Amino acid sequence: MADHFLLVVGRDWRLRRLIRANLEVLGFQVREAADGQQGVALLRDSRPRLILLDLDLLDEADRQVLADLCDAMPRQPVPVIVLGSELPGRDVLQREGVAGYLKKPFAIPALLEQVQRLLEYP
Repeated sequence: MADHFLLVVGRDWRLRRLIRANLEVLGFQVREAADGQQGVALLRDSRPRLILLDLDLLDEADRQVLADLCDAMPRQPVPVIVLGSELPGRDVLQREGVAGYLKKPFAIPALLEQVQRLLEYP
């Protein structure tokens, strides 16, 4: 379903696949990007309803992806859930579009709850 398209960005393919499998059970279509550049490229082709951004293991260029993702859609920001093993700085959490944060390791039900809340999906 095109209107349920979610984007998962992060270098850890196992985490991307775990998130994807759990979101697909709820009926979402999920696309994956292994780094910030792939994420921005996917955004040029389509507009996801939500972005899950894993900041761990991203280099400085990839960390710029959050700004690029927000800038890629100036009309209406896409909600972003930031994932990480450490709390990101204020500059990340206060950015327009950042709607949630999950500290790793997180429980899948906590992830699904945030996704459903942000999308108002029953």
